[in-house]
Amino acid sequence: MAFFHTRKYVYFNAALLFLLVIVWCVSSTHLVVRSFREEPHLFYGTLSHASIPSLFGGTDIPFLDKTYFQINGDKDVTFVLYATGEMNEILSEWYDFADVDAASIPLEIWASRVKDNLFVVQSISTSEGGLEWEELADYMVGNLLIVAGIVLFCFIGMVVFVILGIKTKIPRARYKGHA
Repeated sequence: MAFFHTRKYVYFNAALLFLLVIVWCVSSTHLVVRSFREEPHLFYGTLSHASIPSLFGGTDIPFLDKTYFQINGDKDVTFVLYATGEMNEILSEWYDFADVDAASIPLEIWASRVKDNLFVVQSISTSEGGLEWEELADYMVGNLLIVAGIVLFCFIGMVVFVILGIKTKIPRARYKGHA
């Protein structure tokens, strides 16, 4: 079983692992990147539905810990709020998505369209308070830079392992000739 006795395949598997990390990072941040390029729209309404993904909800993992919500009973449009646990605590002082009275409090939302029916929140406020664009942008840009560093590190690692995999020679089995 010479297949398992070479490093060539280990190098290619490590490169594949780095590629998967890159794809995961890009897929979890592409909506935020698109939100910076799009023009924000203003929405007024009341909350009709809110959800926090249970797998990463409350973990403070950037771009995975987010809140999805809908306003005015419109099930075709969804808003995504990317915020830290600390920001959510500040938000809960004047607006709590889980509160019974949340549906009666009017919201003002600035959000960028990233897909036909999906908007990334840039600012959210009520008469009691709000999360402004500067706070959310600082969080998003800071974490985008961290993710960019991770992607760069993984890309360099992937290239190194691909080069090592290409340069490594597979040992040839020695056969004894019949005399």
